[in-house]
Amino acid sequence: MTNDLLNKPAETAAELHPLIRDRWSPRIFDSSHHLSLEEVQSLGEAFRWSASSFNQQPWHVVFARSGSDLFQGVSEGLNEFNQQWATGASVLAVVLANQFEDGSPRDKAATFFDAGIASSQLVTQVEAMGLKAHYMGGIEHDALSITVNAVDRDVVCVIAIGKQGSLANQTEKLVSREITPRSRLDPTAIYTIDHKIA
Repeated sequence: MTNDLLNKPAETAAELHPLIRDRWSPRIFDSSHHLSLEEVQSLGEAFRWSASSFNQQPWHVVFARSGSDLFQGVSEGLNEFNQQWATGASVLAVVLANQFEDGSPRDKAATFFDAGIASSQLVTQVEAMGLKAHYMGGIEHDALSITVNAVDRDVVCVIAIGKQGSLANQTEKLVSREITPRSRLDPTAIYTIDHKIA
């Protein structure tokens, strides 16, 4: 295995911007890499300026930088497999969705949709900065809620963010997952143009 970083551009049916085409979710990060406060603020601003229904912005993201006590706490809220690799990231971002608006329960589907758009915009900013991100659903929601003090907010996911790491000196299991080719369903299973679904 070489020290070269793995590139996995999507094999697309039409032209895509490189920020979308080249985005994929590695599990191997350079654990010596750290993000500055200004770099993390850029990620926060990308999240903040995402579109939202009625401009309500029903979200929050907690960034925990590597080396901090909060990073350790968030790490402990990941499932066992994710703990094995995600601790190499520079930042663990905990995405939260508001449960209430003006004292009334929010529609969860709409709220999670908005939080998902904001998360996607954050990850696009990650790509634009030459970094990589990996969404994680394998998390302990209740534990993370306590860790980040997510009062009246649902924990949606955790995003590992950092500089992509080398395949060298990694476990066979991790490398095997990393080099697996990217795939998607056939375009006809995902979108239609000028006709209803067959």
